[in-house]
Amino acid sequence: MQQPGKKKLMTDINITPFTDVVLVLLIIFMVATPLIYQGKVKVQLPDSKAVRTEEKPQKMAITIDPDGAVYIDDRKYDPTSDADALRARMSVAAKANADTPIVINADRNCRYSSVMNVIDLAKDEGLKKIVLATQVKR
Repeated sequence: MQQPGKKKLMTDINITPFTDVVLVLLIIFMVATPLIYQGKVKVQLPDSKAVRTEEKPQKMAITIDPDGAVYIDDRKYDPTSDADALRARMSVAAKANADTPIVINADRNCRYSSVMNVIDLAKDEGLKKIVLATQVKR
């Protein structure tokens, strides 16, 4: 029995606030992750039923807009006039790691030849892992 006026020590740990904080952080990361992997150039990706969830941490993201302009790290390259600069940028990535995956975010309305030019440049520089990004069809 307890004596009057003495409080019992609380020995249990309340993890509810910790769980709340972890869930809020999870939601923030889920919202922010797609913004990190996709650049500032907005393109409409084609739809696909196939979903691949495996992602490697180091990759090169290339975006092709509807006009055929190529963007790497938000820097615009014109494939016809800046082909040498584009080739040099890919060469740097290939020298750093030949297994660097190239993720191509091509707008659904861009020319197929624009995508093939980027793939050919990547292969010429020794980059063999090329991924075409799509959005999941719902």
